[in-house]
Amino acid sequence: MKIRFLGVFFLMLCFHQSFSQREWANPIIKDYGRILDLEEVDVRPDASMEYKIVIELIHKMDNPERINFSATNVARLINLHAVGGVSKDKLKVAVVIHAEATNSVINNEAYRDKYDGKDNPYFPLYEQLAANGVEVIVCGQSLNLYGHDKSKVIPQVKVATSALTAVSTFQLRGYAYFKWD
Repeated sequence: MKIRFLGVFFLMLCFHQSFSQREWANPIIKDYGRILDLEEVDVRPDASMEYKIVIELIHKMDNPERINFSATNVARLINLHAVGGVSKDKLKVAVVIHAEATNSVINNEAYRDKYDGKDNPYFPLYEQLAANGVEVIVCGQSLNLYGHDKSKVIPQVKVATSALTAVSTFQLRGYAYFKWD
């Protein structure tokens, strides 16, 4: 029993030491999407390519005081490509938001009305994404279904006819498609 415990303890110690030697990075989106800058990997992004990615974001709004991981994962995607050597000008990302995630793009006044006086925690994330060239788009159909109109949308977000038409348009323009919920 003691030997097994010592073995497990030793493995945990080794794991902790190797993990703690890696550095966290936020090369482009500074306040979100921290990633590990790994040196020894077998597959990296191709720095000579232009990356075009459309992300369909439909996450739940379970905790109105915290940002859902799916939303911050957009920042991770951008930071991961940057650490992998892809320059900012070779990375084009569009995020198409609909379903319940639509509530993440409303201004503080509308957010407070919907979520018992809470400020919208997504606003700074979308602000940083837009400032770094990400097109943040909300489905106009979902916007109306969730009781909002364009006047309630934060300034960094564009309104599309629908998520369906926005995603299909980006895909036909050659964008790789991801769906996060």
